[in-house]
Amino acid sequence: MNPILTYKGRFVKKILLILTLLTSTAIMAQPAYVSDELEIMVRSGKSSKHRIIATLKSGKMVNVIETDRPSGYSKIKLGNSREGWVLSRLLNKTPSAKSRLAKAEAELAALKTKFSDTSQQLTQLSSEKGSLDTETSELKEINTALSRELAQLKETSSNAVQILEERNQLQQRVVTIERELESLKRENDMLINSDALDWFLVGSGVLLLGIILGFILPKVSWRKKSSWQSSF
Repeated sequence: MNPILTYKGRFVKKILLILTLLTSTAIMAQPAYVSDELEIMVRSGKSSKHRIIATLKSGKMVNVIETDRPSGYSKIKLGNSREGWVLSRLLNKTPSAKSRLAKAEAELAALKTKFSDTSQQLTQLSSEKGSLDTETSELKEINTALSRELAQLKETSSNAVQILEERNQLQQRVVTIERELESLKRENDMLINSDALDWFLVGSGVLLLGIILGFILPKVSWRKKSSWQSSF
């Protein structure tokens, strides 16, 4: 058997095997994330050889009492007057990303709630504004109607003043006419009395004349009779 062909065959098999493994690995691979849940050990001393007395979850706030740079440990105060040592590199001056994320999510939820409330208030204000616009339009119409009525009342009042003046003038004319009528009545009465007096005087004259004639005529007749008798 040709050794070159044998070597090529083995090389091809190895390549096929590698490709098969790579393909199967790529097919079986699934995305995953490293958990941010971290617990640090609190020890009784400043080394990994000391016993663990407590564990702390990430984001927990602690008070640092002492920091030992050579060992890389810091002494912290736990609750109930307990103290322990933890790795200094696991402590940060700022809250953890998880805590900040939780705080940011809480603030975001509060902002969403506030935005929702603000949106509702805005909707309510828009509705109230629409109602106010409607009321304003109605008030404008009422104002226009009242202005018209006021103009009519002013015109009516001016006409009423004119009518009142005309009535006063007519009353004055009536009073003048009544005075003139009284004067005419008095003059008429005077004329009537004057005519009666004239007729009375005429009647008296006629009566007096009759009486005189009554005395004169008999005497004239007697004289005539006497003269006639003496002539015979």
